[in-house]
Amino acid sequence: MAFVSDDLYNEICMANDIVDYASSFLSLKKSGRSYMACCPFHNEKTPSFHIDRDKQLFHCFGCGASGNFVQFVMRMEGLDYRDAIKLLAERAGINIPENGIRQSTEMTKKKDAIIEMNRAAARYFYDMLMDPVKGREARAYFASRKLSRKTIIKFGLGYAPDSQDGLLQLLRGKGYNDKQAVDAGLAVIRRDKAVDKFRGRVMFPIINVRGKVIGFGGRVLGSEVLEGGFKLAKYLNTPETPVFDKGSNLFALNLAKNSNETDMILCEGYMDVITLHQAGITNAVATLGTAITPQQAKLLLRYGREILICYDMDEAGTKAALRAIDVIAEAGGRSRVIRITGAKDPDEYITKYGVSGFRKAVEKAAPSTEFRISIIKRKYDLTDTEGKIRFVDETAQILAGLSDPVEVEAYIKKTSADTGISEQSIFGKYTECRGKAKKSAPARTKEEYKRREVNRINSGKPPQERVTNVVLEAEKRLLSLIAQSRHLSLEAAAIMPAEEFSNDVYRRLAEKMYACAAAAEPVEASVILDSFSGDPAAENMAAAVFFNNEVYSDNDKTLFDLIYTIKKNKLEARINNAVDPQEIGELIKLESELDKERTEWGKHGGKTTEGPNI
Repeated sequence: MAFVSDDLYNEICMANDIVDYASSFLSLKKSGRSYMACCPFHNEKTPSFHIDRDKQLFHCFGCGASGNFVQFVMRMEGLDYRDAIKLLAERAGINIPENGIRQSTEMTKKKDAIIEMNRAAARYFYDMLMDPVKGREARAYFASRKLSRKTIIKFGLGYAPDSQDGLLQLLRGKGYNDKQAVDAGLAVIRRDKAVDKFRGRVMFPIINVRGKVIGFGGRVLGSEVLEGGFKLAKYLNTPETPVFDKGSNLFALNLAKNSNETDMILCEGYMDVITLHQAGITNAVATLGTAITPQQAKLLLRYGREILICYDMDEAGTKAALRAIDVIAEAGGRSRVIRITGAKDPDEYITKYGVSGFRKAVEKAAPSTEFRISIIKRKYDLTDTEGKIRFVDETAQILAGLSDPVEVEAYIKKTSADTGISEQSIFGKYTECRGKAKKSAPARTKEEYKRREVNRINSGKPPQERVTNVVLEAEKRLLSLIAQSRHLSLEAAAIMPAEEFSNDVYRRLAEKMYACAAAAEPVEASVILDSFSGDPAAENMAAAVFFNNEVYSDNDKTLFDLIYTIKKNKLEARINNAVDPQEIGELIKLESELDKERTEWGKHGGKTTEGPNI
């Protein structure tokens, strides 16, 4: 079924938004972390159709229709797999080569190598930080910033010692050459010799939403000025590489996307984000040393209803906030600005006023229009006639760019109250500016999507359901658990091989999940589901696994209980169907052995080696 490479498939899906697509023809309502609507695939009055924006999946709890983004497009548009991919690529402005593979095999290998080198580098930096001697200064720095050991591990923080080739020697030992290290941004050429790029710096791994270490940020320790007047950059980031694009990724989004908050907080610095997370404010991210880009804004809006801009409130920070407001608006999102007063940045604000103080600042965050008008207000003396006129002129230009008439009316009233100029006069200036304003391009260029009444599932239950419902349900819950945790997947693989699952769909899912766990790679639900395209029954059954939202008090115990339930029920079914006394005796013996084995499972489960969260 593969038409494009996994890399290109992910790029196409990440460049689109399943909620944005679905909202063109469904009336979606936010419900927790998902969106709900009446199912387009069967008649219903009570919404049971769910869309998970994070995983880019859909599932109907009424008729069982499930799948990933591409499969949703196929069903709604009546398209085959290739045409659905092409449609999404066109929406995102991505060109698909004739062979459907953007990168050559060599480029794919190069990307994989860089990811592996980054992972090794992250572990090396962490080990250097924890080295009793080499990491002393770096640990003292993090201690001065009041970071706990738990936070250091959570973010995978580290230290690059002031060594010419410490990391290079490690990479060489793993079979990588100096050119590969330079291509990965981990080394540079100095006087015709490769040396470590990061030296004498505390290190911040940059991890994408798929859990891959794609780059690093490093902050210099000690003085930035060396002997001879040579000045080091305070912060140094990985350069652009085949896996790292600083304009398309965000620091800590891999963690913030799992927050229960409905909004996302955008900061300027890594330490701001880390301090907020340590304080329990887990929806914070940062750009990677640059102003926010349209790609970053779109990425953030997948996970947050609004973006709360939390920049320094000096002149540079204010300008950056104004720019961010425009970029977010152009991406179709809403924003507010958290005013940090009495401190130079969120890190210092938390230290001075505590978590409760910061949360109050979040609650008082100014809507973007109010913030922009307040900046204009600072420029003019509103007791002066000329000042009032200029203030109204500039405010009217801002209001001309708004689409919500209620918002426009509210700010016209407020501007009138601030200046004493009549609402009618301000409205006249607003309409004048609006007439001159260039009309914005439509949000969507595709024609209105036509609803298709499809009933591919209700015609009959798939053969797999003939399996005992107790076993099927336990297997589904088991797969849902191991999809979320590598260590649970490894535990399951040791006592319940993939071939023991009762149907082909679950066997294939288990094989893929076990393979991901063995390779220390995240389970990509959308990519896995793509392998089931073309078989609606299999698509639904597989997707339902990823839509199981049950929460357990003890995941390890639940895992072993589920495996026991599956094995026990299968043995009892065999015993009930057996007629040969000898066979029955052997099965009963196996059942007794299973009960004994159950007490041994999990005695050493759930224990992992301490290390960075990478």
